[in-house]
Amino acid sequence: MEDGLPEPLRLPRFDASRPGEPVRILSTKYDGSRHYEYRGRLVDQGEGYLRVVVEPNTPFVSYRESGMTLARMTQIYFTDRWYNAFHNHEPVGRRAMLTYCNVGTPVRLEGDTIHWIDLDLDVIDTQAQGLIVDDEDEFADHRQRMAYPEEVVRRAEAARDELLALGRSHAFPFDRESHLP
Repeated sequence: MEDGLPEPLRLPRFDASRPGEPVRILSTKYDGSRHYEYRGRLVDQGEGYLRVVVEPNTPFVSYRESGMTLARMTQIYFTDRWYNAFHNHEPVGRRAMLTYCNVGTPVRLEGDTIHWIDLDLDVIDTQAQGLIVDDEDEFADHRQRMAYPEEVVRRAEAARDELLALGRSHAFPFDRESHLP
């Protein structure tokens, strides 16, 4: 561990042609309400991680709306880190998002469902604005309204800070090109 950051994982080379296994991705909020739900393909897993591919036009349901994913994504979920990373295969949205990292609990694979709890904070690498932190207001609101325990707050803030440091140095998981076909 250098500078307090975890050792980068050594994932096998990404192979987009692997068929993988169908999985359901379910993220909830701390109070148990649905955050996002959609389907993907579990193409790789190893010690500490799951790698999923989500195709463009995949239907999703969220707390805000239902819709379709805009681009192909390689998603990396961690079983031992308080965040995950979504690599868009092409820039998405008005910010031209490249890598979107959610702060949340480590994932659990339960049968064919990948489940994690979203803790609001996001660190996003964009073409338009560079590295940004999003939804700090939502985190502050939910921290009070959903009564996040202090340990959860501490871990979420530490994960945000870790992601910012990794993003500034373009270190894993912000090595986007390594996770694209």
